[in-house]
Amino acid sequence: ERKERTGQAEDAGVLIRELGTPEQRAFLLIDEGKIDEAVRLMRQVLASKPGLVTEFADALVVARAAEAAVALVTEHAQGERGAAWCMDWLVKYYRKHGRRREALVWQQKVFLLRPSAEEFQALRELSRKLDTWDQVRADALKALEGSHRFGPLTEIALHEGDVPQALELLPRLQPWERGHYQWQVAQAAEKSHPREVLARYTELVEHAIRGRDRRTYQQAVQYLKRMKAVHKSLNAVSDWGAYL
Repeated sequence: ERKERTGQAEDAGVLIRELGTPEQRAFLLIDEGKIDEAVRLMRQVLASKPGLVTEFADALVVARAAEAAVALVTEHAQGERGAAWCMDWLVKYYRKHGRRREALVWQQKVFLLRPSAEEFQALRELSRKLDTWDQVRADALKALEGSHRFGPLTEIALHEGDVPQALELLPRLQPWERGHYQWQVAQAAEKSHPREVLARYTELVEHAIRGRDRRTYQQAVQYLKRMKAVHKSLNAVSDWGAYL
């Protein structure tokens, strides 16, 4: 850095070639426009440091070697580990350059790798621009159903405002994830399905009390407050008193 600041860039390059790490030498080769040589060295580096792939790719794009950058990231995205950050990079790159179909292909892969309402929303934004949302949505939900990913399916049902579907999915959740989603679904269903919600809150309260510590008792209090409000909405205050 000092040599570059003082106008000795050539000496800086010599220093990197003699003493630098392999990744420093790879970045230097990019700066010098020796792209093929840089990519060969990068592949050696990435064998033990795969997290550097997007940094290398960004440097290649700046050096106007975008084709090499995309090829490098695609290679890692398609590898055994299928790194999500590589897929994210490809989605962002293709979106930035107006290549929506390619962006959608990688967004679908990202969604299946880490399904969530957020990734579902990104999938919708892309596919609607291509007028393919109905099919893309159906395929995404079918894939989650087939792999028994009922947690993300519940999250998506809530995201879409489909409370009946969210309630239907609750019994299919794994025990370790049911509590998390049950609380979200119950809150969403208070007005439309109050009696069903009371059953969900009862489960949550009893599970929290079995925890027998201050934190879980505080959780139980929050659930009980919501139960009280639902009983009032049903004009069932006496039932509430008896339960409490």
